[in-house]
Amino acid sequence: MLSGELIYQTSDEYGSIEVIEYMQQIRAMHFGNKTQQSANLLCNPFFLVHKYAQAMTLPLCWIKPKRVLVLGLGAGSIVKYLYNYHPNIIIDAVELRPKVTEVAIKYFSLPETDEHFTIFNDSADNWLKLSNENEYDLIIVDVFLTSNTDIDITVDVSSSFNNIHDLLSGTGVAVFNHLGNDVYSYPGFNRLSNIFNENAFYLDIESTNSIIITSRTSIPHEIKQSEFDRLSLISTLPYHEYFHSLKSIIT
Repeated sequence: MLSGELIYQTSDEYGSIEVIEYMQQIRAMHFGNKTQQSANLLCNPFFLVHKYAQAMTLPLCWIKPKRVLVLGLGAGSIVKYLYNYHPNIIIDAVELRPKVTEVAIKYFSLPETDEHFTIFNDSADNWLKLSNENEYDLIIVDVFLTSNTDIDITVDVSSSFNNIHDLLSGTGVAVFNHLGNDVYSYPGFNRLSNIFNENAFYLDIESTNSIIITSRTSIPHEIKQSEFDRLSLISTLPYHEYFHSLKSIIT
């Protein structure tokens, strides 16, 4: 039984979708188990509650993206953060489950689509294999499904790694979220590291998530403190801490 107050529940062919409130402070989306798929503060729905989501936006420290692709929308935590704090970015989001999108709009302050934000209801693999004229400065891959045993599993998108690479701009960065602290168990890890070679790094987040950061070009070894300070004023996130936790992936 989930702790907190059940606000709303529905389901689709992939399982349950629940909205849970905790102490009237945090609202979270669940897919039939205890794992919070997304969460937001009721007093500030644009703040990134989960540290893994914060770390996935780390590349904003060294790139200023014009267009971002988010694979796996959920309740839209990262999309809302980008939409609110970086309003000039154009965001394309791909979400497999239309009902998840509906719940995110109704209960999690996800903005309606406009000239800066588009949602595609499709699987990440299918969408990536379609002809696409856009290129992206940042691609965020955060795709999971809940198994019949209520365990969250990372969706294998390894067959689309080349598509992801090809969609990146010349200085583009792709970020991948993986459950657990064993980065080497990410589906297709060896293939991914071979595609990006020395431009692949990772960091562990509280032994619950591994964040893989890959780039078309070299990731800077140092970033000016003024840049961390600038972003901290916008978002209050500890980017300095995340950046200095990056580890190179040895292929």
